[in-house]
Amino acid sequence: MSLHFATHATLDDRNPLYSRIILSRSEDDVQEDGLLEAWELMKLDLNADLAVLSACETARGRVANGEGMIGISWALFVAGSPSAVVSQWRVDSARTSELMVEFHRNLLRNSKTGERTLTKSEALRQAALKLLHGPYKHPAYWAGFILIGNDY
Repeated sequence: MSLHFATHATLDDRNPLYSRIILSRSEDDVQEDGLLEAWELMKLDLNADLAVLSACETARGRVANGEGMIGISWALFVAGSPSAVVSQWRVDSARTSELMVEFHRNLLRNSKTGERTLTKSEALRQAALKLLHGPYKHPAYWAGFILIGNDY
């Protein structure tokens, strides 16, 4: 099972556990602010083999000795997702959606055959190549996304 957040995110460089995914807020629930912060994410029990954060700069965070990069992607690992697709810089929303649709198509094609012919990174690479060979040749449109963690 995969989990995909196609929304905005905000990085907090000074307090990376307060980096957040911006969700909608219900007017009826005064307790909920509509922000899923990294510390809240860590408390979840994610049953997803892949988490995709197609928001801007979700691969960033603060480097901590013995921990690596602490931020939203780190919180996903703590919550139980062994791999994540995240972005290294600000990304264009429309081109990102095209890249992600193609990435998920590649993964689905993989699962329909019953045998895994593509790794997650290869599915992402092929999606990027499709944008590269189309009208979006500039790397800013497709090169910002990386897979971290388990590739299978």
